[in-house]
Amino acid sequence: MSQTDSGDATQGQIRIPSLIGGFPTQDDFAPSILLIIFYFFSLFFYIRRLYDPDTRTRSLASTTVSFTIERMVVYSLRLAQSKRHRPGEDLGGSLVYMQLSFSVGYLALLTDAICFARAVLVNTTLEDFGRGSKDQPLLRKRIRKILLYPSIILFVCSQLGVVTFSFLDPAPQSQAKANLFRNLRYVGDVIPLVICLAFIGGMILVRPELEFLDKSALDAIIKLSATICVVPLYRLCVLHFTTTTLSVVPTPTYPSSALTSSSAKATFYLFHALPEILVAYYIHCTNIRARFNTGPDGEWQQDDVKNGIPQLRQDGVIVDGVGVPHPEPEKPKLKGRWLKLASLISKLWRSLKRRRHDDSDEESMMALLPMKSTSSDDGTSSWSRKW
Repeated sequence: MSQTDSGDATQGQIRIPSLIGGFPTQDDFAPSILLIIFYFFSLFFYIRRLYDPDTRTRSLASTTVSFTIERMVVYSLRLAQSKRHRPGEDLGGSLVYMQLSFSVGYLALLTDAICFARAVLVNTTLEDFGRGSKDQPLLRKRIRKILLYPSIILFVCSQLGVVTFSFLDPAPQSQAKANLFRNLRYVGDVIPLVICLAFIGGMILVRPELEFLDKSALDAIIKLSATICVVPLYRLCVLHFTTTTLSVVPTPTYPSSALTSSSAKATFYLFHALPEILVAYYIHCTNIRARFNTGPDGEWQQDDVKNGIPQLRQDGVIVDGVGVPHPEPEKPKLKGRWLKLASLISKLWRSLKRRRHDDSDEESMMALLPMKSTSSDDGTSSWSRKW
């Protein structure tokens, strides 16, 4: 076994997978400022949408909002470290946090794209006299079930990312751990890429098959997903690069494999940061309720019996004459149960009070009876009530 493969190899001999985007240097100063500003202003479009009841969203696209805020935090850290770190310094937890964010952040955008697709596809199964469509509960259930699986897998991938980057702090002390870290990173990017490509392929296949499908909305979802696919593709192209240190060294001495050169950073911002911010801007600046014809929470129902059948909307708003209104599902009558419990407690309380009152009356009647004195054989006397 070579020295680099041994478990007690020194840090300098271990080939550690390079950091995506490289170490923060002066080259990151200007791009970080621009990205913080762009993400910040994208939130204004989202906030403006909240003021109008017809465009307001709640859980719909909420993961993109969280992603935007988190990206502002990440690039703020990168901005601070681009100027303040010293050669030989170990960036520690902040470096791990940034790498974890870059690894799993784009999954939030893909999750929202799947939610949009679910709303568009479920709309084709709703009854509407105007367009002549009939209710199709079995197809609706199948669509919900199929699109639930990629969402679950993406969530598992995000948790896998947390486990993967736990190997980075502290840095791997053996080549075996470094190799395990590298393999887990590959898994964490291959699975989302396969999910994204399968999702795009599925949307293309169902496009000519479903009647009453909003094809322009589906095309927008396909374009969003294709833009997101650029991120894992770029990551898979650079994951094979390795370095021997996770400590800061003078910028000119970084090896080319550390992905810290100016050209490597330009590639990172072009193929990793740019697709993310383009998708975030589209979701924030577009009236997504009207674009995908859904409600403020999207198509969230899991069961028609428990949650009710959704009503078809027009531009994301419920309009008379569009779709078939369905009664709200009956909720458990908790109020009636509480009233029964309160009535039972009240009856028990009155029964206890009545018993106490009867006992006090009996004692008062005993006090009115005459007393009789009796003498025992030893000469002692005692008093008792005379009945």
